[in-house]
Amino acid sequence: MTKNNMNQRRKLNPRKVGAFAAFVIVFFILLIAKGSKAPKLTLKGDSTIDLTLNSTYYEEGATAKYGRKDISKDIQISNNIDNKKIGKYYVTYTVKYKNKKSTITRTVNVVDTTAPILTLHGDESINIAQDSVYKEFGCFATDNYEGDVSSKITISSDVDTSKIGNYTVTYTATDSSGNTASITRIVNVVKKGSGNITNDRNVGVPVLMYHNFYDKEKGETAKNDNYVEIHDFEEQLKYLTDNNYYFPTWDELKSFVEGKTCLPEHSIVVTVDDGDESFFNLAVPVIQKYDVKVTAFVITSKIESKDYLNNFDKNKIIFESHSHDMHKTGANGTGTFLTLAHDEALSDVKTSKEFLGNATVFCYPFGDHSEACEKILQEAGYDLAFTKAYLRVRPGDDPYALGRIRMTKGDSLQTFIQRVS
Repeated sequence: MTKNNMNQRRKLNPRKVGAFAAFVIVFFILLIAKGSKAPKLTLKGDSTIDLTLNSTYYEEGATAKYGRKDISKDIQISNNIDNKKIGKYYVTYTVKYKNKKSTITRTVNVVDTTAPILTLHGDESINIAQDSVYKEFGCFATDNYEGDVSSKITISSDVDTSKIGNYTVTYTATDSSGNTASITRIVNVVKKGSGNITNDRNVGVPVLMYHNFYDKEKGETAKNDNYVEIHDFEEQLKYLTDNNYYFPTWDELKSFVEGKTCLPEHSIVVTVDDGDESFFNLAVPVIQKYDVKVTAFVITSKIESKDYLNNFDKNKIIFESHSHDMHKTGANGTGTFLTLAHDEALSDVKTSKEFLGNATVFCYPFGDHSEACEKILQEAGYDLAFTKAYLRVRPGDDPYALGRIRMTKGDSLQTFIQRVS
């Protein structure tokens, strides 16, 4: 073999050199890729789930691998779930291995699936007289998430009081999550004088009569039995609101007295006589706190100005007449109203009416009245008037000689409940 041939044999085959180089490159690429690969995270369960409001969230977890190695034990889980608040939340799963990190999330929707609860004011079935005006008793709705949703109630009714028969009133409430509930009332239109009209003469509406207030926590004492301790008054108003009592307007009570409409079973009117400082300083803040409707029978000659009364919410604090200047004893020891000349008494009640902006309800000073007093009030344009008689207001009563339930110092809550039930 020549020297030339030997040198040729020692030279590498170019194809083999190329293949070897390619192998080396791929090897190093794979080696680098393996070193840069992040762990693989996989959720257990669905990536999006719905969680019912107030329910417990149970973690399903996730798995993590690095190549064939299971590193699930290294997963860290964090979430911002508030199961008491509707909304979208996220659970984050994170794992680190060889300085490489992977993250994955699960979406949790906290949802409300509970419909509101509806409670009727009054009975599920009521009777009203033919050709009377049906007064809607109403309904109360509460939601597990939104609380009081009574304002969202819609009412559908087919009541026709001109025809004797049975009718249905349907109350429906839908919360913000779209959950809907309904409740119905049966309205039976019956002949007049049937004796089974709902809220007939045997039931009546209590009209409560208060006068003055004092605060024992400030060291104050009652001057007489007309003074009610302000915390007792607050406890009484709280009972009325907690038990969903209905506070009718004076127009509604007038219609009830005339037998034209019925009122919810738990209807009540709260009145306070005289309008002295203890009413404005102690009672008004409590009335505002419980958002009830209260009428103050004021002696208008003792009110500094009309503007002063404009400082109060007219939908909650209603001012009606206790006369302009007749709250004093007359010649015969009774209220002045009984002894004044017709024109003088008429001028007084008209002055009071105009001062209050067209008052329609009157409270006789000291409760004393006569047939002549009633006629004067009618002439002056008053619709209702209250005496000192201890009576509930019932359909068919003399609208100018209505009774009230007097509240006095030291009345227990149990006594109060008995009077209003």
